[in-house]
Amino acid sequence: MDWNLKINGERVGWKLSDRVAIVPPKGFPRPTPKLKKPSNKNGDNAFRRQQRGDFATFRRAGWTFIREGEPLPLPPHNGGKITRQVFTNKRGEVLIETDIATVQLNAAAKTTRRTAERVLAEDGLKIIQKLSFAPHLYAVRLPSKRSLPETINALQAKTHRYVFAEPSMLQRISGRQDPTDPLFRQQWQHRNFNGLHSVAAWEFSKGEDVRIAIIDNGMGINHADLKDGIKGGGYFEPPEPGEAMAKFTRYEPGMTGFPDSPHGTFCMGMAGARQNNGNGGCGIAPLSDLLAISCTPDDTGIQLTLARSIEYALNPQEVDPESYVEPADVISCSLSVANDVESVLKLAIDSAALGRSGLGVPVFWAVSNLVTPISDDKLCSLPNVIAVGRSFKSGLVDDCAFGPELEFLAPGHLVLGPAWNSNIKWSGTSFATPLAAGVAALILKLYPGWTAQEVLQRMRDTCDMPTHDPSEDDRYGHGLLNAYNAVQ
Repeated sequence: MDWNLKINGERVGWKLSDRVAIVPPKGFPRPTPKLKKPSNKNGDNAFRRQQRGDFATFRRAGWTFIREGEPLPLPPHNGGKITRQVFTNKRGEVLIETDIATVQLNAAAKTTRRTAERVLAEDGLKIIQKLSFAPHLYAVRLPSKRSLPETINALQAKTHRYVFAEPSMLQRISGRQDPTDPLFRQQWQHRNFNGLHSVAAWEFSKGEDVRIAIIDNGMGINHADLKDGIKGGGYFEPPEPGEAMAKFTRYEPGMTGFPDSPHGTFCMGMAGARQNNGNGGCGIAPLSDLLAISCTPDDTGIQLTLARSIEYALNPQEVDPESYVEPADVISCSLSVANDVESVLKLAIDSAALGRSGLGVPVFWAVSNLVTPISDDKLCSLPNVIAVGRSFKSGLVDDCAFGPELEFLAPGHLVLGPAWNSNIKWSGTSFATPLAAGVAALILKLYPGWTAQEVLQRMRDTCDMPTHDPSEDDRYGHGLLNAYNAVQ
């Protein structure tokens, strides 16, 4: 069965899979992150690789899959609905239904929350949470009487009532990185030859008092190179398996139970690993304040949770009313989502333009490590996203997405940083992106009154271009970031 619906104003088509998903049992252990090289077998194709990777991620998180009509392999263990419909989009990305949706009421229906509750109740919707980053925006629980396509189609047909109504689908939300062998320990990303010229830049700024939010699947908050720099954050995690609406738990120094991911740890280290502490290397903004935000501990979740992670970065008190944390000045995210970007995520990213008392918070995002047009990536194509690619030590572009949307490159091949309780070398646009975010923090230390657009323009204007061939612009953007040029 094909399901045609609107996501972020565009008509998309999802296919109903011949498999159904079985909700994980309660108490299923959080999976241990692993570094694993992708398969490149002859005859394989991207569509099947994507599906295989998505299913494998869900299985590690405790989900099982059976063919439609097959008997359940286990007795019911969670109460309520144990199976979920599975869909795939045109890229082959796996989407599992939930009973959560996001809706925005239009001018004809919007007033007070009480009125909104009444209007939504007419469609069988119950408000779970009001979201602060756009007007009249709600996370709602869907009724169980009809199938998900029937319910969403009925809501989307009511254009007199809704600006949009979109399902929150469980999907793989994972890091974009290339695994590598952790043998070499030189941080070439800070050097003067095709690196960031960091040492010279630190004469002017080390990012003091600038807050960088790192949004990832988790991070080692007690890592010796990071713990002194973390000033706030928290993690989102569903209260039980299969539940889509995640609960937020505030970060506390030294706490246990915070989701740990080498990917997020490495990203945070690229931005702000501490300096002169006798541990490993350091980040590009080694005196910045770090916000550790974990949105999907097991690499699966809904885009609403990623949107709420951005909401926390921009206004912590909206997510955690008793929080004492100051909002982020810079946001860095190196996660991918299913290509059908939901309106709620776009609105959250758009709302960053109003952060910092209207000056705007720059949002840096890692492009794909595949040599594909960024225009095919609806997330990195969003107008308020700063798309970052990666470069080799030689200064040449490493494999990554290309196009006019690409802003610049940062070191992303065999860069050294913290992971687990050690330091390794790793490759990926995931790690170029927090380096770029850290350069923005260096600038904001010197020019706190600059707008996000002024910071971005300064980064563009001070790049080094290793090639003078205009035909290469789509592969290099404005060139290689140069922190020293940016802070002079």
